[in-house]
Amino acid sequence: MKRTKVAYLLGKSSTELLAYDDKDSKGSGKWFTDDPIMAEEHGADQASEKAAKEGLEVFLWQVTYDTKQKMITGEELTSMGS
Repeated sequence: MKRTKVAYLLGKSSTELLAYDDKDSKGSGKWFTDDPIMAEEHGADQASEKAAKEGLEVFLWQVTYDTKQKMITGEELTSMGS
């Protein structure tokens, strides 16, 4: 059986997605990654508000996975514009 997960991610670009680490030595915990799995996920409204506030783009991340084989079968990262 296949399932699809959709999440909104923020970033400077598709290779600089916003992520957080509460153990960051700088104290802010904010960093950027090229791996969508590491990026912080948002709902649609929260993503739009936070992107406008921080000057970032919104990306829609769609992942399809097979629940029986327990593997990702498709992944797409699409820019939603700013």
